[in-house]
Amino acid sequence: MTQREAFDFQPTLTGKTITLRPLREGDLDSLYAAASDPLIWELHPDPERYQREAFEERYFGGALASGSALVALDNETGDIVGCSRYYEWDPVAEQIAIGFTFLARSRWGGATNREMKALMLDHAFKWVGRVWFHIGKDNWRSRRGSEKVGARFSHETQKEINGQVLDYAYYFIDRPPVPVAEVLAFSKQIAREAGALMLAELQRGNGPESHFKHAGQELVTEADIKADKLICDAIRARYPGHQILAEESAPDLAQLSQLEGPLWVIDPIDGTVNYAHGHQHSAVSIAWLVDGVLQTGVVYNPYNNEMFCATKGLGATLNGKPIQVAQKTDLRRALFATGFPYDKSDMAPLIRRVGVMLTHCADLRRMGSAALDICWVAAGRLDVYYENLSVWDFAAAQLIAIEAGARYGHFLPVPDGVSPVFHNKNILVSNTTLYAKSKEVLLQAE
Repeated sequence: MTQREAFDFQPTLTGKTITLRPLREGDLDSLYAAASDPLIWELHPDPERYQREAFEERYFGGALASGSALVALDNETGDIVGCSRYYEWDPVAEQIAIGFTFLARSRWGGATNREMKALMLDHAFKWVGRVWFHIGKDNWRSRRGSEKVGARFSHETQKEINGQVLDYAYYFIDRPPVPVAEVLAFSKQIAREAGALMLAELQRGNGPESHFKHAGQELVTEADIKADKLICDAIRARYPGHQILAEESAPDLAQLSQLEGPLWVIDPIDGTVNYAHGHQHSAVSIAWLVDGVLQTGVVYNPYNNEMFCATKGLGATLNGKPIQVAQKTDLRRALFATGFPYDKSDMAPLIRRVGVMLTHCADLRRMGSAALDICWVAAGRLDVYYENLSVWDFAAAQLIAIEAGARYGHFLPVPDGVSPVFHNKNILVSNTTLYAKSKEVLLQAE
């Protein structure tokens, strides 16, 4: 078997919003129409590709000749919206590169890039253990885009492209240690089991026993501890080499941003106060990360059997049906949610934030489960969410919101050396338009 036969360089890959298929000679006009905006190439080492002659000679010709280029088609319209390709396959080292990628500006914003990369990565990982991305050193837009899909910086080097020696930054993504689909199915299973335990505990006598931790400030129930043990025991039995960060089992938060390898982040009952008071708005939250990158997230409310799920690059669902963040643009019509800490010693800044948000938004909801609140933004039931949290509160919901099209970030700067994935202060979640408006309003309270 030849190397070319061993790796399928030009598959047809279908995602939620785009389909990737082999580039054809007759695609030139349509592909150039998507590529003719100068802004697409302004940071690229070859910034003149928006010109027809340069595009045809220095992009399209090479892509067609490579036999490994894929065009991206909009699933609704059939229009070509971008292109990418595989190259530099090394069957001995089990590595390949993905590059020469561009998207029409109408598909900028992250979602299409994540979907394209997820489709191509899933296909490549059938053959290889590592995928490389070669990005122009000064192309910070593409470098940030690669980092957002989980690529890690390796080194800088020089490459010869079209007779020019150029500076490039090399990034890579390694194949997950276990299939992501397997992890998601397992996460859903143990979330349901923990949810059933939650409901069963409510039927015992006077309900689950409770006590307070952290100097008597934070409520914890016997159900929290039992659900934590159920989930952690199941993970250790199935994946004994994986690390676990769980709220009720002595979590170690030191150097969280530097952790490598597979990591589970668990909240056995998010919304414990609701649970203890009979309010049916609590959830099991389970996230799985590899090398600090969120791969899967599950948030399950057993009271109404709502299962929110997401896989990196493949969208978010509620009970198996796709969900999307609301597209509202007028902050005055927005419904926002937030929460308050157990420790009430420094409430003044939180009250100021609520005040300015109520002045500019339609109304406030305070429902008591951060994981569900963020998932409700993902599903369009809420428009804005902000709060200071613990990492187990938001890890799974963060991915669900991002995959539903929300912008997830922070309205104050993230400290140097801290991963935005794990930073737990000043979290803000909304659609792109309301995110910017909400951030501006919240900063008025600082």
